[in-house]
Amino acid sequence: GEALVASLSLLEGACKAGDFYVYDVSLELVSQSLRGLPSLLPACGDCNEVVASIVHLFLAIAEFQVSFMSSSQMSMFNDACLQLLRAFARTGGEEGAKTITGILFKELHEQYLRDNLLSLLQLLLHLARKEVADFAIESSPSVMDVADVVLFGVSIVQPLITPETLQHPPLATEFFGLLGWLVESYPHKVSVMPREKLDPLMACLMHGLQQADSDVARVSVEAIDALATHQIGTLQADSTYLLKVQHPEMLTIFLRNILETLLFRHFNRGVLEAFCDALHSLMWCEQAQFSSLMTQVLESQTVASQREEVQRATSTLLGVISASGPAVQRSAKMQFRKHMRNFLSSVRPFLVKV
Repeated sequence: GEALVASLSLLEGACKAGDFYVYDVSLELVSQSLRGLPSLLPACGDCNEVVASIVHLFLAIAEFQVSFMSSSQMSMFNDACLQLLRAFARTGGEEGAKTITGILFKELHEQYLRDNLLSLLQLLLHLARKEVADFAIESSPSVMDVADVVLFGVSIVQPLITPETLQHPPLATEFFGLLGWLVESYPHKVSVMPREKLDPLMACLMHGLQQADSDVARVSVEAIDALATHQIGTLQADSTYLLKVQHPEMLTIFLRNILETLLFRHFNRGVLEAFCDALHSLMWCEQAQFSSLMTQVLESQTVASQREEVQRATSTLLGVISASGPAVQRSAKMQFRKHMRNFLSSVRPFLVKV
């Protein structure tokens, strides 16, 4: 075990030291190991140091060398990462009967959880960024592309993401960064995910919206904005859109939560613009739902003059939506931000919560 850890550490160092001119030498050095290392994970059991060393080697390649890789090299590394993730899904305790997604947190050593979960999140994020930035990568029908590998990896680590783990700032930052990048980069793939896989991810975004950390809240709401913006291009005459086929209530849930946050809750003003952008996109997809929600707000106001002011401000805001261009246009979003600030300043001070 110690000899293997030492060897993996040397390979990791070689990968970190490589630059554009010598990276292919170090990549060739580790390529054979990459193909065989994932098969060791199920046999490692509780050898946390060996498991961590294997994951750290993959992470070093993803962080320091993946941007230099050719299409064929990236395909090889992508396949190796897929094998690593599959092996992680099979890794259990001494009996090997449990999967990592089924082990309770109390049965895991806290440092093992922190080290490997964080490294896996970072690995997936590096893969996702490489796939989006490199237009030379060619996909084959017989090979799972990078986007699918990332989605598969997220499905493995997501069950480990709980409110308790998100109390660790590094984990929260990496997870929401990955989740935001995933939704913004692959909105179509996300939109057609099976409900049992998508619902947990959307629940995480909802959790992120409610965090005091402005970075986490911003990443979460920007991901929701990207998802809703993608739906605008798929809108049909009957007001259906791609995501609505399998998840008819999802955008409505986001719309209600964001609207309630802006109208009634305390929130970090640093994320106001991001919240306005998301609301704008959601209103384009679910304008009837927005009108219904605002009708509920209107009916809950007990003072006649205040009720009239809410009605006036809402009508003005809906008029802006109708007159401006689609929410995919930057100019339309900038205009909406201005009117949304006016709307909030005129009604938020006296609103009675529904």
